[in-house]
Amino acid sequence: MKPVTKKPCIDICEFNKKDICKACGRTRQEKKEWKKLSADEKQAIWARILESHGSGKGKKPRALRELYEKARRKQREKA
Repeated sequence: MKPVTKKPCIDICEFNKKDICKACGRTRQEKKEWKKLSADEKQAIWARILESHGSGKGKKPRALRELYEKARRKQREKA
């Protein structure tokens, strides 16, 4: 499965004590290796972060969901 976007970054990189970005939910390692991951691995990360960081009503969750939906629309238009 092709991932919906190259990366889920919303340009707010701030890591917690467990080295997880507070904005997008990826680990430092995932961010570092993103280009090397397979499409399935990227999609699995997207699924996880949408559940963990894309829920809620705050600014960051909304930005993450909007990025995902925008990429999905763009992908459908190409198909």
